[in-house]
Amino acid sequence: MLIRILSENFRKRKRRVGIAILAVLIGASLAASLLTIATDTSDKVSRELRSYGANILVVPAASGLLVDFGGVAPTGGTASLPPVVGRQRINESDLAKLKTIFWRNNIVGFAPFLSVMASVPGSQEEVALTGTWFDKELVLPAGTRVRSDFSGQSASAESTTVRAGIKSIAPWWKVQGSWIADDDSKGALVGAALAERLKLQAGDSLSVSVDKNTVSLRVAGILSTGGLEENQAFVSLPVAQRLAGLERGADRVLVSALTLPKEKLAANIRNKKPEEMSPKEYELWYCSPVIEAIAAQVQEVLPNTEAKPIRQISEAEGSLVTKVELMILVVTVVALAASALGVMTTMTTTVLERRSEIGLMKAIGADNRQVAQVFLAEAAVIGLLGGLLGYFVGAQFASFVGQQVFGATIQPTMFVFPATLLLGLGLALLGSALPVRKAVKVKPILLLKGN
Repeated sequence: MLIRILSENFRKRKRRVGIAILAVLIGASLAASLLTIATDTSDKVSRELRSYGANILVVPAASGLLVDFGGVAPTGGTASLPPVVGRQRINESDLAKLKTIFWRNNIVGFAPFLSVMASVPGSQEEVALTGTWFDKELVLPAGTRVRSDFSGQSASAESTTVRAGIKSIAPWWKVQGSWIADDDSKGALVGAALAERLKLQAGDSLSVSVDKNTVSLRVAGILSTGGLEENQAFVSLPVAQRLAGLERGADRVLVSALTLPKEKLAANIRNKKPEEMSPKEYELWYCSPVIEAIAAQVQEVLPNTEAKPIRQISEAEGSLVTKVELMILVVTVVALAASALGVMTTMTTTVLERRSEIGLMKAIGADNRQVAQVFLAEAAVIGLLGGLLGYFVGAQFASFVGQQVFGATIQPTMFVFPATLLLGLGLALLGSALPVRKAVKVKPILLLKGN
């Protein structure tokens, strides 16, 4: 009987039902799209921010090195270059090990740096000369031991090619001219400010000396970054090592890693230091992609080093991700409230149109519960239909937003579908609650008289 009543009411009131379904669909689709985006927000925003600089600095243990790269000092100090001699160095041949840590897939780029102060013959100018990788290809052979879980390792089944260098951690660098290859022993990128002082252009020659070591360089391109790099010259790492009298080594490594805001950690370990955690808490922390855990794993594979988060970047990133998620939550709540209001308006009109029908049902013996059942069943069907349609519309909208904003498709996770159906159902029932409550309270004799 209930099914027959529902089908008759839907057939006679197609327009009202359509409007109600549309109201639910709008709210459910926005909720589905925002939920889909929210589940992928941390990763997508983190990837976007990785294009603006590295977030982990690796230096030799107890070096006390202060570095400013891209205008951000990791410890809030003043930029300084290390002395050429008397320092420990990081062996650049070990850097491929960064792709063997537990969170290796979160390491999106890294580059070593060796800085020396060089003089320019015939000029009073001293040049900060930095050797680095620009676009280096590294290969991890098959059988390399990689961290598979908290306490275990496994051998990789096949060799892995890794790309490292400036292009992976500082894609905003702009070069007027051409980049140089990592095996180029003569090329140099000269910062725009330095080139202006030395009156250099792409194609010119530049001689630099460190102690008795002199090298003649070709200015391949003029570098613009908007930061302190514009006062430096960049060469391939072996050139800087030769000038410094070193066979190998770098004085710092910058690592770009995808991380999770610390606020996402369980509350009981969020503000604890690793040494204060129980073994179970430490395992949970270690297996979470927070920047401190990734830095700790970097130190494990690069012995005698200190891996330090660049606080200004990592904390700003965490704050931004949290604010974006909060904004999505607020927009979702507002959209759902608007949809519930639309459903309530439609259902109120429907109840008013069917007052005589309600009176007749009560006159022949239907109680308040049975009358409410009819209207709530209608609302449930409307909610489920609106939620189902809203899921598919929301998934398409989320995919569109992903392509337009992040340049990548955002796929809905498993929980979004049932969550959208439940939201659609809840919207319809919530919107119907007040009209139905008012309808069942009116006496049947008044309804039959049309009052």
